[in-house]
Amino acid sequence: MSEDQPTERARALRSIPILAGLVGAVLLAGGVALALYSQFVAAPIPVPFNGDFSETADFPFRLIRGTLVVAGAAALTGAVVFALGRRGDERAASVGAGGVLAILFVLGGGLWFAVAADIPSTYQRLTSDFVVTPRASSAIASLALAISGALLIFVFVVKPTGPAPRWWALVAALVVGVIPVLGAAGGAVRFGDDSVAGDHVTAAAAPEAAAPAVLGSEKFRLQIPAEPDLGHRILVTRSGFVVATPAGLTQYDGATGTERWHYRRSDISTDSVWHAYDQTIYLRAEDVVLTNWANIGWLAFDAATGELLWTGGDFARDSRSVAEGHLLATASDSLGRVTRYDARTGREMWRIPGESDACTARPPHVATTTTAIYRVVMCDAGGDATVVVTAFDPMSGEVRDQRSFPTPGAKQDFDIDVRVFDSGVVWVKRWREGADTEIFVRPDQPLTSSVVVSTRDDSDVDVADSTAALVSYNPDRQGLRELWAAQSTADAAMSTELEMSTPQDRRVLHDKRSALLTDQIVMLNWDDGYKLRTWDRSTGRESRAVLVAAGPYADPWVATTSGSLLVISTDRQSNDSEVIGFG
Repeated sequence: MSEDQPTERARALRSIPILAGLVGAVLLAGGVALALYSQFVAAPIPVPFNGDFSETADFPFRLIRGTLVVAGAAALTGAVVFALGRRGDERAASVGAGGVLAILFVLGGGLWFAVAADIPSTYQRLTSDFVVTPRASSAIASLALAISGALLIFVFVVKPTGPAPRWWALVAALVVGVIPVLGAAGGAVRFGDDSVAGDHVTAAAAPEAAAPAVLGSEKFRLQIPAEPDLGHRILVTRSGFVVATPAGLTQYDGATGTERWHYRRSDISTDSVWHAYDQTIYLRAEDVVLTNWANIGWLAFDAATGELLWTGGDFARDSRSVAEGHLLATASDSLGRVTRYDARTGREMWRIPGESDACTARPPHVATTTTAIYRVVMCDAGGDATVVVTAFDPMSGEVRDQRSFPTPGAKQDFDIDVRVFDSGVVWVKRWREGADTEIFVRPDQPLTSSVVVSTRDDSDVDVADSTAALVSYNPDRQGLRELWAAQSTADAAMSTELEMSTPQDRRVLHDKRSALLTDQIVMLNWDDGYKLRTWDRSTGRESRAVLVAAGPYADPWVATTSGSLLVISTDRQSNDSEVIGFG
């Protein structure tokens, strides 16, 4: 027994090079796996980075390529030596010597590559200027595993002729190799975890309440201070309103004014990651808030819960402007080519070509609603002035309807106005001599049912719901518009004029200064202070007025949301905002 123990120890010592080679093979495999993860799975760095290597602008890909070269060369050398260098003859000796030289070359090249890549400073710049992703950290870890594996393969190549290890030694070598691979993978994911820079709180979905039928009393008042030298943007959603600042988003409940969810970042810097809050978009049909971040890209959130839906996506590669309305679509300015995206995934759904040259004297207008996407063009070929409206199916992009609206006497120097309202009603106006042509396109209705009104001059529409639109117009084109009417969107002949005890004051110049409630029309007016004036929808008779306490430099506007009518006011001097909710 005593003679067997030294023999066993000697056998174990002679088999160490083979065990080292096995550990090295595991490390090489782990490095390759991490390299593939970095290239094909991990989120890419959103901003291209120009490093020292002129042949590529992507720093992680250079490391991935180095990993694959080192791992492939080391694995090939080890495999050749294992197959041909263990026989003990002269040929095996020459194979072993060649393998030593080859693996030394691989190790030297890998180490030179790692030094030349200037990994520490480059990684620091990437993570300080751009959003953190696992791509760079996993690429670095993959190269480290590949070089470590090649070093252990070198140990095997130097002495490949030892006895075969026992099975338990092979298992132990596999475990020893797997542990650093798992550690490197975990470290790469940890260092690439961007969630540590974000304060993200979500909320449970809540049922949406209807806006009040009549103007009630004030329910809440929320102060939103502006950051020094910076502003913010407020968007009204179906369930409340979202405040977008350079630091992120905060959503408030429309009925109570209490915060529901937020997404804010702690690494905001003017030369690094920051929120382009003025580009924040709300897409009503899919209830998505779309935000753009410098050095991150586009992020999409569920407006009701705050859940992060996607980052990047097909949409991130589209540089065209987003079409007005409720769906995510982009349109070219010249021909009106439309590309439709799913707002909840960021993936492209379809695209359609632009208009013919005969109808592109002015750029087409594209408007999106829940039920259709409309392209509106002036088509004045042959001397006949017309407005052509084409309706596309929002899911397939197929042409669903088209109608040409004659507009005789149209002013050729004026573009058409197109506006999409929260209700899905699309208003189109073409300026004409004497009286403008207004077209009211209702959701879920064929274009043949669209209402055309050509009896008002210098007209405008503040708000529209499923049955009526609040129209203001100025018969003599002098001074402020003083005549207002609730125009039916189903019958051109049905219109209710509003009684005006005092005219609307020119201080209220915001487009969103009116609201249509179920039983009342509400309008913001200045009369020794801001007031909410009300009218009965069925008769047009003026009712009570409610004083709105706002500063002299306020720029208020009105909107409806779940459970409330909101007055949102931003001070033109301090940029501070105030949101007042009425029941």
